[in-house]
Amino acid sequence: MSEMMSACGVLCSGCAAYRGDVKGVEHQKRTVAAWRRIYGMKETPEHIACGGCLGPDEEVFHSSRTCKARNCCRAKGFASCGECKQGSCPMLEKAQSVWDVVPKTAAALSPADFQAYARPYLDHRGRLAAGRGAPRS
Repeated sequence: MSEMMSACGVLCSGCAAYRGDVKGVEHQKRTVAAWRRIYGMKETPEHIACGGCLGPDEEVFHSSRTCKARNCCRAKGFASCGECKQGSCPMLEKAQSVWDVVPKTAAALSPADFQAYARPYLDHRGRLAAGRGAPRS
């Protein structure tokens, strides 16, 4: 499977929701339980299904549909916000700030939980900067 990045730099293809419907109901249930335990999220198994941030609304995780950075990126036809020539962007900053808490959470996880439920959300800013050709911090 090739890597797929979201508008804001998250590794979509590494997210537990990515193609969760194809991975099956047991995977979706495990993800719901883990997200509740780790992030306090209250999801239902049928929500653990996403085709990647930049896909059509009916194929993305429900909370991604209203992401302004995602919608701007899609409207401009970009593969990520890294293609945008605009300097600072409040929409991108808001989208990325959601993931800034993950490193604190990740430190308390088992290696398996880290790999499955935190790793795809880490280094989102660096991944996007690398897409722009800037050095990673």
